[in-house]
Order: sequence, then C-alpha cells, then structure tokens
Amino acid sequence: MNLVLLGAPGAGKGTQGNLLVETYGLKKISTGDIFREILKDPSNPLYDDVKVIKEGKLVTDETVNNVVRYAVETSENKNFIFDGYPRTLAQAEALDKILEDNGLKIDNVVELSVTKDVLMYRLLGRRTCRNCKGIFHISLGYEKCPDCGGELYTRDDDNEQTVEARFVEYNTKTFPLIEYYNNKDVNYVKYVVESNDMTPAMINNVIEPKLVK
Repeated sequence: MNLVLLGAPGAGKGTQGNLLVETYGLKKISTGDIFREILKDPSNPLYDDVKVIKEGKLVTDETVNNVVRYAVETSENKNFIFDGYPRTLAQAEALDKILEDNGLKIDNVVELSVTKDVLMYRLLGRRTCRNCKGIFHISLGYEKCPDCGGELYTRDDDNEQTVEARFVEYNTKTFPLIEYYNNKDVNYVKYVVESNDMTPAMINNVIEPKLVK
C-alpha cells in the first residue's frame, strides 16, 4: 500500500502517519528527514544538490523530486507513506512517474483538513523540547519535557501572523493537488478536523477502515 498524507502544518499528519506506519509497516518518506540523512554523508550523490540548505537556501523542485526518487529506489520496503510531499501539482506528477518507474502507484490519499481556529489553538499552544525535540501542548500543563526533563520553548514561527500565512499558503497550493487526486484512480479519504476533542487514536479509527489495503 502506498499512501499520500495531505494537511496543513499542525493538522496532525505526523501523528497519523506514525500510527499508519505502525499498523501497516509502511516506510515513511519525509523530505526533511531524507535531507538530514543526506547531509550526514558527503559521499551521497545528492549531497551537493542538498547542501544549499546549510546556506539557508531553498532546494529546487527538481532536487526534491530526485531526493524522493533516491529514497524510493534505495528502500527495501516498497510500501510507502508520503508525509509533506508532494506539495505542488508538479511534484504530484513527478511522484506518479517515480512510482510508475518502480512498478508502484498511489493507492490512498488522506487529507486532514483543519479549520483555522483549530490550527491557531494547536500551533500557538505548541511547545518543543530543546533536548529531545518532543512536542507538547501548553494545555497539558508541562513546565519541562515529561520525557527527558528538557526546557520547553515556543518556536519563533509559532506566532499568529506566521500561522495565518501558512494556512493561506497551504490552501492556495493544495487546492490543485486535491483536484488532481480526486480526478485520479485513487482512494481519497478526507477527514475534517473541526475541534480538538478528537484524540489521534479516535481520528485514526475513523480513517483506517476507509483505506484500500
């Protein structure tokens, strides 16, 4: 099974992705994780293309697509969940080509659609551990990280102006992706996150039965 996760930052993609990885033994493809892996190994054939990140520059769409192709073709596990990729229509088309070249295809697309109020609550209340990078919400009442005792801090980009901009940018860029996948022969599952009352497990229990295995 190959699955694409769509959702704005703070929608819960990472959490749902981890639950699906545990259930189905999928290989998680996150471009950020792959970039970090490549940057640890100067002998990697993609190192020179990716190292611009160290200079604060953005990698090109071509580099992102090449990194995903590298991850797909070097993985022994050929059942993938794509988290945070594709972000654009061009990347979606590139992903189809990558998978086709490897005898694979997208079976499921899961969209976590989140309202702006929920997004604001989650991200403005998000606290990150400086040591283990664990993420917790201020509503939990932790003064220090419950896992390692590290300091919890608010990320610079977790402010109202930035969250608002992310929300608008995501909706603008993602609309063509939604239309693209709805017109393809894939199983499209949409879950609207309208409140913070649903736990990740409860959301997973709604999504999981709708997937094509």
